[in-house]
Amino acid sequence: MLTYKYKLYRTRRTAWLDRMLRECAFVWNHALSLQRRYYRMYGKYISTVDMQKHFAKRIKRNLLYSHNSIEVLQRLDAAYQRFFEKLAKRPPKFRRAVDFRSFVYKLHYGYKIDSNCFTINRLKKTYKFHKSRVFSGNIKTVRVKRDSCGDFWLYITTDARVESSNTTHDGAVVGIDFGLKTYLTLSDGRVYENPQFFKQSLRDIRKAHRRLSRSIKGSNNNRRQHLALGRLYRKISNRREDYQWRLAHELCRRYSTICLETLSLEGMQHLWGRKVLDLSHASFVSRLEHVATKYNTKVAHVDKWFASSKTCSCCGYVNKELRLVARSWTCPQCGAHHDRDLNAALNIKRSGMDALISGSKPASAAAMLESRIQRL
Repeated sequence: MLTYKYKLYRTRRTAWLDRMLRECAFVWNHALSLQRRYYRMYGKYISTVDMQKHFAKRIKRNLLYSHNSIEVLQRLDAAYQRFFEKLAKRPPKFRRAVDFRSFVYKLHYGYKIDSNCFTINRLKKTYKFHKSRVFSGNIKTVRVKRDSCGDFWLYITTDARVESSNTTHDGAVVGIDFGLKTYLTLSDGRVYENPQFFKQSLRDIRKAHRRLSRSIKGSNNNRRQHLALGRLYRKISNRREDYQWRLAHELCRRYSTICLETLSLEGMQHLWGRKVLDLSHASFVSRLEHVATKYNTKVAHVDKWFASSKTCSCCGYVNKELRLVARSWTCPQCGAHHDRDLNAALNIKRSGMDALISGSKPASAAAMLESRIQRL
């Protein structure tokens, strides 16, 4: 399935969309209070089906259809399930109407899309959007989302498949090592420098935060400064997004198999903080995997515990005394001199290809050494 993003033109009628989001926030908060009260009294969790029955009988909103409320309940249930599976650190919390961002139409009624016009039947109001490209396929879901700047966006998800594009890789394989000094180091020697978009705009961000802190809370100037700060953050996010999409397309056009190392991003954030967040490796990997389906490119992941930097790519010797400060080292066993990032990329490439060929998990350093000896 494909999702198309369009921007809604801002008019006075968009205030009705704010009202719909306010009602969605009411559904979320009411269901959450029921869950907490029921657990406090009986020690149990209300299933989504029972919650939907309760809302169908007793709770009705003027601007929402039933499937709009059901989608909010499903979203709350998904948040609870992530907490139960220990994927989230805390249970979901109450939300203000200002913080609630989107509502969804999952069924084929309640709205109408004609050319560049989006009509909400319950409101009997039509909103125009900037149709930058034509969407294809049958519509599955329609999401209206408000960003931090107060602008509304239309997300149309269809059942269209990703069309494969022409490639020039001819079976080329590459291993990629993520880094802080350099953004990407490839096993064929290519290096992509760290763009650091947040750091480039750090001076403007600090100035915007100072202006916000000096304004009186609740005043018109305070709201204007909030919007100015939100636009600045959105500009940084858009620049980073554009860079990552272009880089993902370039890599998938050039290589048929891409081997990546799984990173422990939470641990890296504790050590390097803002710099890791500025790199945004997780979003780049997700975009790379999406683009890879378009170019028929395979993406292999290497385990994060594999010592890619400490393992000699020539003989397989593991240098356990290698520190993070050292950017190059010489193997005491075979005498090969290695650049730290390039050596890691070569090991990631070899381990990822072994995993793809054998259909198992990526091999450890000892297993890689044994496989090389058997080949010789």
